[in-house]
Amino acid sequence: MRRLLPIFFFLLTFTGLSGQTITTPIKIDSIVIKKNWRTKDKIVMKELEFKAGDTVTPKMMEESIKKLWNINNFADVKYSVDTLENKKTVLTIFAKDAFTIVPILSFRGNKKDFNLALGVDDHNFLGKNIRLKFIFSTGTNGQTFHLGTFIPRQLLYKNMTLAGNLSYGYGVNNKYNSEREQISTVGYRLKSFSGSIGNPFHTDFKYTFSPDFSWNLFQHKTDTTLVTPGIPTPADYKVNYLALGFSESIGTVTHIRHQKDGYRIAVATSFGIGLDNASPYYQSFGLSASYYKLFNPIVQFSSYFRTGYTTSNVPSLQYNLGSSYVKGILKGEIAGKGYYAAYVGGGFTYINKKWFALEHTVYMNWGNGKDIYADIYTTKPIFAVGTSVNLMVPMVPWLYVKFFFTYSGSHSNWFNVEF
Repeated sequence: MRRLLPIFFFLLTFTGLSGQTITTPIKIDSIVIKKNWRTKDKIVMKELEFKAGDTVTPKMMEESIKKLWNINNFADVKYSVDTLENKKTVLTIFAKDAFTIVPILSFRGNKKDFNLALGVDDHNFLGKNIRLKFIFSTGTNGQTFHLGTFIPRQLLYKNMTLAGNLSYGYGVNNKYNSEREQISTVGYRLKSFSGSIGNPFHTDFKYTFSPDFSWNLFQHKTDTTLVTPGIPTPADYKVNYLALGFSESIGTVTHIRHQKDGYRIAVATSFGIGLDNASPYYQSFGLSASYYKLFNPIVQFSSYFRTGYTTSNVPSLQYNLGSSYVKGILKGEIAGKGYYAAYVGGGFTYINKKWFALEHTVYMNWGNGKDIYADIYTTKPIFAVGTSVNLMVPMVPWLYVKFFFTYSGSHSNWFNVEF
């Protein structure tokens, strides 16, 4: 027993000096990245607020961990500081990759209003945080083939991002009155080639004015074979546009697995430049604000507000919204040139392990849509209250199922499922 005491004392002393967190400024002599399989070391290093040889403060470490979580490719992120025998300090970053090669087989909605998607989506192509996706979606309101790519800021100049998308298919926009009676419809074929450049100058979490730029070259052409006969439809049209957009945001929302904390406010505007005489010029404006408060590992408050308006008289370019904006409604119950939607809810995460998480939410959700923007606030909105249960696997973030139970009066489409 006496022989074991020195060994026990050594292990206790070593543990006390190792695996520390940063509570005061400390010089870091070297950095080690430990991960399980995919993300390249340089992607992780790009998110750190410091480099080897720097003196690191608790604030710098906190911001670095936030930025790593916000890549959204990790199921676990943590760190430790160890002191070696030569008195050198080593910072070890543990970033556990989630499974982000996503075979898409998803369903949203119910038998009255649904969307089924098939495809593949790689959120971390080659371990460089590049996103590649191919999706075929079909449902009650259209069918689309979509191919897209996203190049992250870790691979570009400062904070720049690049994205490109190709879409082809058809859509159906129905409009309903307050009694859920279909009052108009439009079916159209669509082609789209779009892209965006994210801001190159916003290099930290402080606000720096640097708006994003986007463009979309697209065509909409009506097709009456896509809609139910007997419902009023607009005169046939074919429009061709180049839409140029600008957007800017302030605030940061930190993602820790499925949980969120922080705020974000974003504004966007776009200008639709007609490429022929049949395509009149239009403008669109959008505003969104979200606020999340994670009180503790279990309780989270969530809220958002979204609104938009377009001057376009082309029916397929106007807003046609459904349960993604107000739960329990059909797509087209919120429709027109202008809209708004708001949400307030509380989330309770009862289990939050790397391989299984269980969340329960209760919420209120409301919104409206009209052709005259002022009318969306002066007329009665569609209002919904509900609850949902979310079962998920954080190590496999695309593997989840959500059940929504909603009541919205005469609008109630009481059950929705997403998986």
